[in-house]
Formats: sequence, structure tokens, C-alpha cells
Amino acid sequence: MDLNEDQEKLVYNVMLERVVNANAKIKANKDISKEEKQAIYKAEFSNAQNKLAAEFGEKQARKMMLLSNEARKNADKQ
Repeated sequence: MDLNEDQEKLVYNVMLERVVNANAKIKANKDISKEEKQAIYKAEFSNAQNKLAAEFGEKQARKMMLLSNEARKNADKQ
């Protein structure tokens, strides 16, 4: 996937925003259930994918989100 510098920054910012927003919402409510956490993560995932789709199209956005999740899972294993 070839991206120019501005596109790389956009992808980075969208992914960072996804994590920061989810963490902020979860930390704001200490007694949050597992289901509520999952709903927050799902909503932030959807928001990020929609932002990427607006710039790159649905197919590329799905691919970026998939790669992002794979990278996160691989990082968690180490």
C-alpha cells in the first residue's frame, strides 16, 4: 500500500484518535462492563473506518483496519 506523507499522517492520526477516544471513554467510567467496553471499541472502530473510507474508499479502509488489528494482536503477543 503506497501512501504519500499526508496520507500516512491521516492514517496515523485516525488510528491514534481511535485508541485515545476509546481509552478516555472507558476511563471516564470506572464501573464499565465488558459489554460496554466492547461497544465503545466497536463504535471507535466504525468511526475510524468511516474516516478512512472517506479518504481511501471502503475496500482500502477495511484493509487498513484489518492490518491495524493484526499489528495490535501481534504486538500483544510479544
